[in-house]
Amino acid sequence: MNLTTFAIKIAYSALVIFLFFFIGPRLKKLIEKGAKHPNEKGAVTFIGSLVNISCKALGIIVAMGQMGVDTSVIVGAFSALGLGISLALKNNMANVAGGLQIILTQPFTVGNYIAIGTNEGVVTKIETMFTTLVTYSGQEIIIPNGMCVSEILVNYSREPYRRIAIAIPVSLEIDVESFQKQLDGIMKADPRILKDPAPHSALTSFASDGKGMIITAYAHTTIEQYWDVLYDLNLNFQKKRLEADIAQPYESVRIRTVPDAQTR
Repeated sequence: MNLTTFAIKIAYSALVIFLFFFIGPRLKKLIEKGAKHPNEKGAVTFIGSLVNISCKALGIIVAMGQMGVDTSVIVGAFSALGLGISLALKNNMANVAGGLQIILTQPFTVGNYIAIGTNEGVVTKIETMFTTLVTYSGQEIIIPNGMCVSEILVNYSREPYRRIAIAIPVSLEIDVESFQKQLDGIMKADPRILKDPAPHSALTSFASDGKGMIITAYAHTTIEQYWDVLYDLNLNFQKKRLEADIAQPYESVRIRTVPDAQTR
């Protein structure tokens, strides 16, 4: 093979790689646009990501074939390399398997509001290895798919409403029934809180040190309004506590005076 022929093959191989690397991302975008229903978006994103990776790998194989390398050797090499990578990156393989499991079983879909461990937000992407959430505060969280299928997952979007529970520590000296009526009045006056089931409060526990008790207020609202209602109730409960002079549990010291012993 003379230098000119070799240079042509190099140029042709580079062109093939460029074309496949150019086509891969565009095929991914084209596939993603094919999602007709919001619930299909996660599966389509996953498939698009897989097609993009496969297209690039195919481009490398074709380019090496044009250079005169035996493609069967290339495929065997890729298989061996894939096995080695699988063993070295078993966590990443677990993420890919987790992605497939998410697509097939659909514990959540794009647009659902979910919680995984300490992270929660709206699902925006389900890709080959990662799932992306956007939190209430607008932060993007990227979670490995392996964690999505191994951790305890809460899908709040499965139900139309979400319960709010606010625990309020108070002292033992307060009039419990009167304070509960005031809390119930605040919740019933908020139009964002459901009337059925009705909001209510209850004396749920006593402090372990015996110096106070916990009154918990319960209410139901829609998923979209949950955080706004939670923050507003916290503020209004604190205002009512101050207005009614409701004390929190506090450290107290009781002093007992012992009369002096009479002298004989």
